[in-house]
Amino acid sequence: MQKYKMPIGRLRMMVCLIGMLLPMCMFAQQITVQGVVKDQTGETVIGASVMEKGTTNGTITGIDGDFSLNMSPNGTLVVSFVGYKTQEVQVKGQKQLQVVLSEDAEMLDEVVVIGYGTMKKSDLTGAVSSIGNKDIKDSPVSNLGQAIQGKISGVQIVDAGKPGDNVSIKIRGLGSINNCDPLVVIDGVPTDLGLSSLNMADVERLDVLKDASATAIYGSRGANGVVMITTKRGTEGKGKLAVSANYSFQNATNVPSLLNAAQYAELSNDMMVNSGRNPNPEWTNPSELGAGTDWMDELLRTGVMQNYTVSYSGGNEKSHYYVSGGFLDQSGIVKSVNYRRFTFQSNSDAQVLKWLKFSNNITFSADTKKSGSYNIGDALKALPIYPVKNEDGSWSGPDGNSEWYGSTRNPIGPTELNKSKTDGYNFLANLTAELTFTKWLKFKSTFGYDAKFWFIDNFTPRYNWKPTPTEETSRYKSDNKSFTYLWDNYFLFDHTFAEKHRVG
Repeated sequence: MQKYKMPIGRLRMMVCLIGMLLPMCMFAQQITVQGVVKDQTGETVIGASVMEKGTTNGTITGIDGDFSLNMSPNGTLVVSFVGYKTQEVQVKGQKQLQVVLSEDAEMLDEVVVIGYGTMKKSDLTGAVSSIGNKDIKDSPVSNLGQAIQGKISGVQIVDAGKPGDNVSIKIRGLGSINNCDPLVVIDGVPTDLGLSSLNMADVERLDVLKDASATAIYGSRGANGVVMITTKRGTEGKGKLAVSANYSFQNATNVPSLLNAAQYAELSNDMMVNSGRNPNPEWTNPSELGAGTDWMDELLRTGVMQNYTVSYSGGNEKSHYYVSGGFLDQSGIVKSVNYRRFTFQSNSDAQVLKWLKFSNNITFSADTKKSGSYNIGDALKALPIYPVKNEDGSWSGPDGNSEWYGSTRNPIGPTELNKSKTDGYNFLANLTAELTFTKWLKFKSTFGYDAKFWFIDNFTPRYNWKPTPTEETSRYKSDNKSFTYLWDNYFLFDHTFAEKHRVG
């Protein structure tokens, strides 16, 4: 039998044609699937997630519960919505679908924390969103607010990005007044303590109360919503020792690409000539300037964050305990920015009598924030023709004709010479007594104490900055303290009549 050998050139051409046609064939195999998502009562479900399984291809249902998605004819749709069981639907070439979601009974029986105690989700008439420890415990961030970002519908998190700074939470969007942040309640005590002061490992759950029915007990303070934070408690059984460690790196992304020294000098020469002005005589050959200084690269670095927590918990039929200590150290992506925090948490409860129960929560944190003076805008505007330092070791800067040399101060020097430091100490505690009169009537009394101390120390030395010198050395120091007391007393009524009708 005679063997046929295909020329290598023809073989390459066939491979190229196959490579071009295969994606087109795969695309041609896609179909447009349209449908509607409803619940068991026939009501359309607005905002349900519709995804093609195993891909990032997806959409959400519109105001009529309808959707349209281009996908593989043999693919599988995954349809999900809060409060309903996730459902998978095999398309099998169908172009019209109707998906019926059933309620998730386990989720509706979940207990959520509200202003005046706890309730089942199925009994709530107000809007409440919840997130548990399992959803945030592995987040490589230093702030509880950052950990919940994008995880709670209807809640907007505005993050300043600087290590140790608090996030801003908006539950109903931006209001007509500047201060539209929600009330934060930690273990039953309203506080203005920032979420950056808490150790995420100590948080059991976070509930966001969005309307009046859930926030009524707080009156006008809850007008912008309430964020309820519940810390961990011990469980019945043998004592448990838990250790967690997290080590992560952070880098700036989407950093603008700037001109180097040679490129800038060439552009400057063209600009001056085209506008009828004299170019810089020192830049007759721009290529001699080389790359120069990348000021953004000089300002930024790889940030490192390490977070460690050790906890011990346990309990028996009548008492429970939880104790933890945490340490966090974070260097910002901007040089000279650093944040360090120590935390301590102690929660316990005891059923001292059949009708009397005591519980307490203690949260303590101490942190230190350090930074120099830095300005991202100046780093973007500073000319690349200057070195970071002159040959004599002094900080460089523009000197002479500003049309040639610019007027932006050296953006790196102040980050090292100017000093800013804030030390903070926060103490939040409460003691609760609960008296049980009958199975359906209790009296609860809570005394809370919130103390905060912070010390600010800023230092700016005299220096001959170009083009504008700092003529005097200055130092600013301040000592601050804040104390808040709380005493809440209320009755809890919860009774079910005829095994069906519950009054709470």
